[in-house]
Amino acid sequence: MLQPIKESSDENHFGFRRVINLLLGTFKIIIGLFVGLAFLGIFLLITITGIGPLVEYYQSKRDEKEALNHDVILQTHPEMFLLDIPGGVNKASGGMAYRVMVRLTKQPGLDDANNAANLPPVIFPGGLASNLMTMSRHQDDLTKQHGFTVVNFDRLGVGLSDPYPSSFNHQPPSAADVAREMNFIMTHCETNILKTKRKWICVGGSMGANVATAFMTLYPNRIGGFFNLDGLPHAFLQIQCKKFLKDGKMVMNLMRKLRCTGLPRLAFRMALQGALPVLGSAFTTRQLIGVMCRDQFFVTTGLEYTTLMSCCDLECAAWGRQATTECDDESLRLLASLAPNESVVINEGKGIIPRSVTTNRSKSELGSSYLSRQDDEFIAFEEKFLSLALKYPDDVNKTKTHCNWPTPPRHPIGNFVGGVESDTTIYPLASQFKTLVVRIMCARDYTGLERDYTQDARNHAAARCSLHVLMSGNGKVYYYPHLSHLNLWQQVTEVVAITLEMSRAIQEC
Repeated sequence: MLQPIKESSDENHFGFRRVINLLLGTFKIIIGLFVGLAFLGIFLLITITGIGPLVEYYQSKRDEKEALNHDVILQTHPEMFLLDIPGGVNKASGGMAYRVMVRLTKQPGLDDANNAANLPPVIFPGGLASNLMTMSRHQDDLTKQHGFTVVNFDRLGVGLSDPYPSSFNHQPPSAADVAREMNFIMTHCETNILKTKRKWICVGGSMGANVATAFMTLYPNRIGGFFNLDGLPHAFLQIQCKKFLKDGKMVMNLMRKLRCTGLPRLAFRMALQGALPVLGSAFTTRQLIGVMCRDQFFVTTGLEYTTLMSCCDLECAAWGRQATTECDDESLRLLASLAPNESVVINEGKGIIPRSVTTNRSKSELGSSYLSRQDDEFIAFEEKFLSLALKYPDDVNKTKTHCNWPTPPRHPIGNFVGGVESDTTIYPLASQFKTLVVRIMCARDYTGLERDYTQDARNHAAARCSLHVLMSGNGKVYYYPHLSHLNLWQQVTEVVAITLEMSRAIQEC
């Protein structure tokens, strides 16, 4: 297993650090006990007195009538519409037709055929537990400041889209399901609104990046620019998938049971308080919180943990022997040690920090210095690595997708409904990335998350960034040593600026 940067070997320094870490650990335990007791006290107070359930009942009814009512939302937001999706698109709908909420922003009076700036359209596939409101400010800034046409949408069961049908058999959507759904939405927008067919820029945040790569394996050459906004690496899920899926579903089931007490609403309000300025003004605080307090939020989020795993499996199959999970230790070390284009210090959330480029490195980086593509050992490795690229669909080993056909190969997590049907064509990613403009924002601060993000998983995260850049004809990766996965998406100005730079690179190509 690859190791992180080694600390000083000085014994006195090491002993001092052990004492400090012990004190910090003790302090964290005390704080944890205090928070736990406080939570228990609040829980008992609001449930025994009945205050919590009464308040939650009133708030839920108000949400249904006002904040989350489709008629009210569509009247308030003319840029939004409900799109009918046929039942065969997403098999998790049980064969029933359903509606997804789409938000399409563009300059007034401008259709894509008359786009003077020649800007490619942008689409945002959402992340896990997020919805189209989460990145609404990113969308608005791209449209209002730069003239982009941007499509944002909620998948089946997510946000403002229809929930799973009552007859739903609790089959999670597969990678193919969410890819087909995204393709249907893009095709509708091209045919009925944009009036032309062009290659898109896909801005995928967290799970959205995994949905994007799954989409590309089934629908090649529809994407011209891929913006990987800290997508989760397959290895993180595979190495810790049992814990990840078990804990995720357990938390969602617990929150669902506690929903009637009002505690989830209180928790979400506290969690979102610091992020509200970043979320923009398109939607109200009641809408942002209310959409996460409905039963469908907990059901869908619990199921989409498995969907995320399915997307990762499909991506790895499409990379073949270039997938980081297929690399030996030395190859993984070289990929994980490759220098980013920039290491950036920035924070647009709480405690604003202006953008600057730094040479500082997080403890997650390997070695005492980065490698460059001009280093002799990397030149030799890159030549061999590039020769492993899959070229044709027949080169893809479909068993790696843990597919849906009868008697699928056993998945590491046990019973698993995975990627694609046996007759589905899977297109290798290597040939597509050659023509893609690729940009990556990678959060590298894992402070407090070391238990969930093992060092091995962090190495795979860095290696996956290098994989995407190496295979792209125009790729750049940016590291953020002081930002975590959960606050990287809040860097709105950074996301907008990089998207704009991507569009210019696409135009030059």
